[in-house]
Amino acid sequence: MENFSFLPSEDIASSNDSKESRCGIGYCQPTCLQRFAKPGIFMLFFCLIGILQGAYFTYFIGILSTLEKRYSFDSWITGIILIADNLSPAVFSIFIGYYGKYVHRPKLVSFGLMFTVLSCFLSCLPYLLFGSEIKSISNSSKIIYLCNHSKTSVGCEKLSQNLVAIIILFIANFLNGFGSMAYYTIGVPYLDDNVKKKNSPLYLGTMFALRIVGPTLGFMLSSFCLKFYENPFVDPGYDKNDPKWIGAWWMGFIILGFAIFFVSLPIAFFPKEMHNYKSSDESDTSVENSITGLILSMKKLIKNPILMFHTLSIVFQINGLFGYFVYMPKYMESQYQKSASSASLFSGTVTMIAMVIGVFLGGYCIHKIKPRPRFLIGYMLFIEIFAGGVLLSAFFMGCESSKMPQNNPALYSPNLQVCSQSCNCSSHNFQPICDINDIVHFSPCSAGCHNYSLVENNKKSFFDCSCVSSPPKSALNISATSGFCSEECDMFLPYLGIVTVAKMLSATARVGNVLVTLRCVDEKDKTLALGAVEFMVSIFATIPYPLLYGHVINKACVLWDESCGHHGNCWLYDNTLFRQYLHSLSLSFIFLSVCCDFVVFVMSSKISNFYGTNTKTVENNLHETTF
Repeated sequence: MENFSFLPSEDIASSNDSKESRCGIGYCQPTCLQRFAKPGIFMLFFCLIGILQGAYFTYFIGILSTLEKRYSFDSWITGIILIADNLSPAVFSIFIGYYGKYVHRPKLVSFGLMFTVLSCFLSCLPYLLFGSEIKSISNSSKIIYLCNHSKTSVGCEKLSQNLVAIIILFIANFLNGFGSMAYYTIGVPYLDDNVKKKNSPLYLGTMFALRIVGPTLGFMLSSFCLKFYENPFVDPGYDKNDPKWIGAWWMGFIILGFAIFFVSLPIAFFPKEMHNYKSSDESDTSVENSITGLILSMKKLIKNPILMFHTLSIVFQINGLFGYFVYMPKYMESQYQKSASSASLFSGTVTMIAMVIGVFLGGYCIHKIKPRPRFLIGYMLFIEIFAGGVLLSAFFMGCESSKMPQNNPALYSPNLQVCSQSCNCSSHNFQPICDINDIVHFSPCSAGCHNYSLVENNKKSFFDCSCVSSPPKSALNISATSGFCSEECDMFLPYLGIVTVAKMLSATARVGNVLVTLRCVDEKDKTLALGAVEFMVSIFATIPYPLLYGHVINKACVLWDESCGHHGNCWLYDNTLFRQYLHSLSLSFIFLSVCCDFVVFVMSSKISNFYGTNTKTVENNLHETTF
């Protein structure tokens, strides 16, 4: 059969190759597949998976504010849902990292990704169970709540539906954690083991650069889906700029689920080790792979000061930056009056493209220049200080809101106005309107409005409003219009500009960060080191930061949705408090990260064999500097 092969001889596994070096599954290892046993081909599929996984994460971020409105929960509950995909790495990452080197790693990655596929389809289940918002409240969202309209109430059974939806989303995110863990903890060391060390920065740089396309894709997908109403075949009677708008949040999960399924299958066909690219520092599988061996290996990593301080730096950095960027779309919605669709587009597409450029440039420069570890870590330290400076600048780049209680008592106490006490208004049906005096009212009912008319783009004008006083000499018949009052703010573009530049420069240090983790430990401990780092990050960063930021952001809320004695999502934030809380918390974490990076910089001369040119082991270098 080999006579009919069109493959170059050096890319075909010989008859002496073990089954572990051949592409295929089980006994199905045809010769025609062996041409694909190359790092470049593996990286192609690995990057596609990374793109789709990144898209899943940012798609979820992009629809968070919509989910909060749809299922009436606050930012703290959002934090609980977000931590779910980090619980599985927290429990299993160290074991997977240690024992993963003894198993067929591509098959393990492919198997883990099937949990992500299941997560995608499970995330759609609340919509399939409960339908759209209009269906769940019997078309009440189409009603215009005028004065003397019969009061309607949302049944308290809706709260139980919301709880079920929250539990389903939590379980879905938990399952996704297995896919993320397999991708990073198993896949990255597999790629690094099968290329020459001098080429590793280029491979990793290309991989991370292409992977960042995923977050861009995810934000674009969320922006696209949220332009459609939750039930695309229904007209709710208002447009996407209305605060009650619920976009088709479920649609993207179906697209991503099928895409991840079809791309992850080929990963399982790659060999356990690539015969032409097998690492010269292959892990010794004769080492005792027992719990005792795991404990001994972990003790060695814990005594590695560079790895420990580098890991602490990553933990603080993720707390500060991930917490900031996860809530960035919500921040843009509140601070700069952007719709959920626009916020996803701006926070994702524009800034993520800059990150792709930054990661690729960083990896390429490391590959070409091969800077000393000390110089590389010094650059990473400088970039982190720069990121802190950008956050400090953004602290002052906000917009004051005129919708605060002191300016709009009618918005916060809709049932206390004498002028509308006879209107039988509900405190649950939030339909903000802006009167001709630029005062916001909770609903047309609370403003005492008796009539309305439709204008273009589903905009409504209200008349005969007893709580609206016309200005002197006004000839206008219109008392108010639907929606919040428009507010001028010229700080959005400068804010977007500095955040974009900061993301691009920060991304140039991404490859260096991973290389430091891989090179500050012995070759045989790489997979375990990544598993240990992921464990630490899960326990002390990705689990606490959603809860912490969610709690802090809730403190800035000034108007809650209320029903059945339960407060749900936040309708309105104090812009000043939101800006101050968000940036102060992130700056605190960045400061701690800089301190840890400085310690790594001081000890960086102990790192050797960074580009495969030094045979001296890291273990020997660190012998006199262990804890």
